[in-house]
Amino acid sequence: MWSLSKPVIRVGLSQQALTVARMPRFGVGSVGAVEQLACLQVAIASTDPTEPWRAAVERLAQWLADHKDQRFAVQVVLSGRFVRWQLLPWRIELSGRAELTAYAALRFRETYGKAVQGWNILPAALAPGCTAPAAAVDSTLVQALTQVCEAQGAQLQELTPYFSSAFDAWHSRLKGKAAWFGTVEADTFTLGLLQGGQWTALQTQRLSGDWRAPLPALMAQIALACDLPEGVVPLFLAGDMAAPAAQSTLPFTWLAPLQVAERAAPGLRLALGR
Repeated sequence: MWSLSKPVIRVGLSQQALTVARMPRFGVGSVGAVEQLACLQVAIASTDPTEPWRAAVERLAQWLADHKDQRFAVQVVLSGRFVRWQLLPWRIELSGRAELTAYAALRFRETYGKAVQGWNILPAALAPGCTAPAAAVDSTLVQALTQVCEAQGAQLQELTPYFSSAFDAWHSRLKGKAAWFGTVEADTFTLGLLQGGQWTALQTQRLSGDWRAPLPALMAQIALACDLPEGVVPLFLAGDMAAPAAQSTLPFTWLAPLQVAERAAPGLRLALGR
């Protein structure tokens, strides 16, 4: 839902680039101007490797300063590079958002230790009897985005991981009792397994080359851990890149927007969350 009082921009934030897309008023019409600002070389030169997002946030600050008279509502989609995931098993005794967040924080702490103290935990709602994904984002990143927007008279309206946004956009295409769903980016691959309508696995893997090289091993590892029944489970992929060539050794369905412009503009699929 777009803001009725402010022009809206969708921002794709990755280590490689910042992509800014102007959205149509009231959600009607085509996406307007799209700008992509390179960040990777600045990020590599950063003296603080614990903040790989810093260069992109600084690019956003400059962009908003250059357009300060328009006072945008800002909707940010985060690269999987900046997000960690946990799956939360159903707990009947949990009631209320605070208890769910505390439960999610405990699960993250079991995996990552004290580092969780510096993270914002964002759990999805727990449906009865189902697992639910929870995302964790560096608190300093959330604070930096909030401060940048406020300083330029903008409003940080949304902050969404690319994987969850893309899944919301494409989940109707994932038919059948079991399916793989993944998002492909330049340096990150996030892969989830759905069985019986709920997540049974969700992992993110850093990439140093072609994403197709480590994918079969990751799928095999997850399938073994989840006791996936034998048979072909379809693989659906979305990604911030041109559609990759099909190959017989790793069949998949590439999910692409109908609008050619949304498929072609660099970084736009990340910004739009699909």
